[in-house]
Amino acid sequence: MLAIASEPILSLADTAMIGRLGVEPLAAKAISSALIGGIYWIFTFLIFGTTTLVGYHHGANEPEACGEVCLHALFLATAGGTAVLSLGILFAPYLYTWMGAGEEVLVDGTTYFRIRIAGTPFTFFFYVTVGFMRGIQNTRTPMVIAFVVNGLNLILDYVLIYGKFGFPAMGLQGAAVAALSAQVIGGVICLALLFFSSYTSHYGLTHWRFTRRRILPLFFIGRDLAIRTGALRFSLVFATATVGRMGTGRLSSHEIAFQLWLLCSDAIDGLAVAGQALVAKYLGSNRADRAYQMGKILILCGLTAGLIFAVGYLWMKQPLIVLFTKNPEVVWTLSGGIFLFLALFQPLNGIVYVLDGFLIGAHDTRYLMWAMLIGGLGIFIPVAWISLQWDLGLIGIWTGLCLLMAWRLVTNLFRFFSRRWISAFPRPSTVHAREAG
Repeated sequence: MLAIASEPILSLADTAMIGRLGVEPLAAKAISSALIGGIYWIFTFLIFGTTTLVGYHHGANEPEACGEVCLHALFLATAGGTAVLSLGILFAPYLYTWMGAGEEVLVDGTTYFRIRIAGTPFTFFFYVTVGFMRGIQNTRTPMVIAFVVNGLNLILDYVLIYGKFGFPAMGLQGAAVAALSAQVIGGVICLALLFFSSYTSHYGLTHWRFTRRRILPLFFIGRDLAIRTGALRFSLVFATATVGRMGTGRLSSHEIAFQLWLLCSDAIDGLAVAGQALVAKYLGSNRADRAYQMGKILILCGLTAGLIFAVGYLWMKQPLIVLFTKNPEVVWTLSGGIFLFLALFQPLNGIVYVLDGFLIGAHDTRYLMWAMLIGGLGIFIPVAWISLQWDLGLIGIWTGLCLLMAWRLVTNLFRFFSRRWISAFPRPSTVHAREAG
């Protein structure tokens, strides 16, 4: 859980430092965060799919199969990462224009985005490493790597944004260089751990042979999760683009509130990660009842963690707002109903996040895909569009976000208590049958 929390804490600190440069740099960062976040979240199947499959084989005591899954995931990370950085650098100006960026945001924002997106393959290497380590029940190593990389990023942010210790003050571009440097270092550390560490030697990571038997399960999980996550992130990017057309001040306010939303989301996702790895292990060892009991404990833990965040946000409302900005328009916007939405929905969000992880661990990704398509494209996007047409402002956008989370809560609870996820995990015989077909 601490490893997951380190990334949103970094993002919050990054937002706070850029926010002190002015409204335009923060707006440029907001657009980049929406775009890169959307792309990266689609590829989080490299984490979740690897964790699920490695966890299943780990529970079945098949170490070489764990290593084969990891190697095939690294192949997908290399191919996908190269494609993303190439297209991102080429189409950066068009993406910012599509997001509604004004001239004062477009030039610096495009450069910032291009630098950030260049480190994509190394980020994807980190995703695979995290998924593999979680699958073999080692959460400490990803935590250490995450803290080292994010800590380095935070230090470089301070040095390069403001020009400390003899370095030039690079402003917004300094934040991009800091992120790229941390991405590259993190990716190199992960590859060294996988291929040159005695800890992973008995998983056969140095002997790679491409096989459909290993790539197909990753493809099936990746397809469902990519569509699911793509629907979610497209909805969020659409909302950000909509807010961008409401003015720079509202866009900056949305970015701050959304980063605080992600802090709770990613912190509680630490519980979801534990549930995902364990349910895959229990299903791999044919202990479905044990997985179900663990899931009920996870629901209680998610609710409790969400309550803690809700109380914290209500109690620290004004200090948090002042931490990020002193712009009167942004302060006024955040002090209204947006912060109330942010706080009151955290307990329900906590349940959603842990059940997401649980169902992914059970390989019930097809159900999650269809539920998100309905919620994101059928609920959130129409409400966001209406908010712009009817001039409902950020209140309308955040009403749509809360309706989306309510839909996810109902559908996840229904699926969990129905126990239909037990039959969702494909056994080896199923995979072989798909190959033969």
